[in-house]
Amino acid sequence: MKKLILGIITVLSLGMIGYSGGIVFNSVKGNLDKSSLEKDIKKLDESIKEKSTLLAEVKAKDAELRKHYNQIRQEKGIKVVYLTFDDGPTPNNTPRILEILEKNNIKATFFVIGQNPDMYKQIVDQGHTIAIHTYSHEYKQVYASEDAFFQDLYKLRDLIIEKTGVNPKVTRFPGGSSTTRVSKPIKQAIINRLTKEGYVYQDWNCDSTDASGNKVPVEKLVKNGVCNVREVNLLMHDAYAKTTTVEALQQIIDAYRAKGYIFETLTVDSPKFQHVKQPENVD
Repeated sequence: MKKLILGIITVLSLGMIGYSGGIVFNSVKGNLDKSSLEKDIKKLDESIKEKSTLLAEVKAKDAELRKHYNQIRQEKGIKVVYLTFDDGPTPNNTPRILEILEKNNIKATFFVIGQNPDMYKQIVDQGHTIAIHTYSHEYKQVYASEDAFFQDLYKLRDLIIEKTGVNPKVTRFPGGSSTTRVSKPIKQAIINRLTKEGYVYQDWNCDSTDASGNKVPVEKLVKNGVCNVREVNLLMHDAYAKTTTVEALQQIIDAYRAKGYIFETLTVDSPKFQHVKQPENVD
């Protein structure tokens, strides 16, 4: 009986030792796993920081080169035209415009609104600039206040990012920066905030006049859309009703090429075509 009791005690003791050892082992293993995870997180943070710094340097260098290029181009008197399209994209006109541009190896700038967002990616994938023309394009809504304008702008910005991965910084006011559909104090507040947030707005210095009505004759669009200045920012539209704009596009391209122009897209570093000038800095 005494031997039996001693045997039971021995078994229980060994069990307790094993159990305690398991606790210690698991505790040590847990600490090692935590330490390893913390090291991995630290390495990842350092890698992200390093790549973010590198990306910032690349962007700064790119901006510097673009400005230098623009300066050289201006000094040499090279003629350039920026083809711009507002109020799209639309399934009937935008694909036809993209096809014409691709055929001519030309890149353009599309100031989009909040309709047909699944078409944004095609614009970006083909190398064009996608820019902001507000989500709704409803004057009363957009220009009700500074906050109303930016709520609308951010809504479109976020949608473009979602669909394309591009964070657009080029914008165009509905009606242009000279529009009288907004009070001067609200407009100035909008302009100042755009500047603070790194946005550049673009107007135009050449108007095809396709916004003057639907199915404006092709001949009129070509006549008005071909301007004789060294740098041309041409306003056109790819809204549903602007079918004659598509029909006039090839003739407009041919006319500019015959005059020795090159074609470029608008970026934050492009020359500014602004009816109301944007300040360089805002305190």
